[in-house]
Amino acid sequence: MSTEQAERKVELQKDLFQPAEKQASQSETISRPSLNFWQDAWLRLKGNKGAIVGLILILLLAFMAVFGPSMNKYTYKEQNIAHAKLPPKVPALANIEWLPFDGKDKDGFDMYKAKNVEESYWFGTDELGRDLWTRTWYGTRISIYIGLLAAVIDFFIGIAYGGISGFYGGRVDNIMQRVIEILMGIPHLIVVILFILVFEPGIFSITMAMVITGWVSMARIVRGQFLKLKGQEFVLASRTLGASGNRLIWKHLMPNVMGPIIVTTMFTIPNAIFTEAFLSFIGLGIRPPEASLGSLVNDGFKSLQVYPHMLIIPSVIISLLILSFNLLADGLRDALDPKMRK
Repeated sequence: MSTEQAERKVELQKDLFQPAEKQASQSETISRPSLNFWQDAWLRLKGNKGAIVGLILILLLAFMAVFGPSMNKYTYKEQNIAHAKLPPKVPALANIEWLPFDGKDKDGFDMYKAKNVEESYWFGTDELGRDLWTRTWYGTRISIYIGLLAAVIDFFIGIAYGGISGFYGGRVDNIMQRVIEILMGIPHLIVVILFILVFEPGIFSITMAMVITGWVSMARIVRGQFLKLKGQEFVLASRTLGASGNRLIWKHLMPNVMGPIIVTTMFTIPNAIFTEAFLSFIGLGIRPPEASLGSLVNDGFKSLQVYPHMLIIPSVIISLLILSFNLLADGLRDALDPKMRK
């Protein structure tokens, strides 16, 4: 076949083509805005219904812990023996039969009429006539405060200890890890109880008791992340260009470790709240007349069969607190996981 015949065969007619429309060229443009890691994590967190429910519960409980005690005229330590062990009564809800806010005990007896009480105690009263609404939200404030304080202290100690161990490695890492192994070999609860027995029970002593070994998990996570990241190309390139140790830590390592750190911190808070509640329940926590959720559960447990509201109400608040923080922590773990990024 000659060259002229080949050109004639592949000759294309102009009427077979038409100019491309403007919309066709624009269809190849990227319509989704560029997102950094934290923006993408926030979008994924908002798509997690469980995490959003947990966040809403945390905000609601925190709001009530701050403003709840001031919603009535009673204080958390004000006593009135004549009003002792009254069941919950909310006048607006008293006509709803399936709600236990009509002021009657479990036998259907109106305790407010029997004691000639005109006031309404929304959560009832305890054995000393103290208002349980005020004491419950005041105790919630104390429990949240202890949980947050313990988590913050664990956060800073764990980052500092684990960061030094992972960044410098070698003999420094070996010595520091032996200390962690010794602390992990001692049961956490025994250390906490012994510390509180030596020092006077209170918010600070309870928090410090939980922090003694509570930072170990954070330190191990930070160390592992530092060991993994410091050998990666972007860190080696920055070191080759003369970056100092401080710049490597704060510019390259810490931003990439913040995801696991935040998740670990969120799981630390409910653990601290539960530990405080357990210590108060066994009598090693907050001292009267101060109140925490654990001490309220301890008081209510003694009168469970006769006055169940004294146990049920603080138990529900503790359960909601721990559940909400765990839901949010699970959502953050999924949102901050780079492997799940689409």
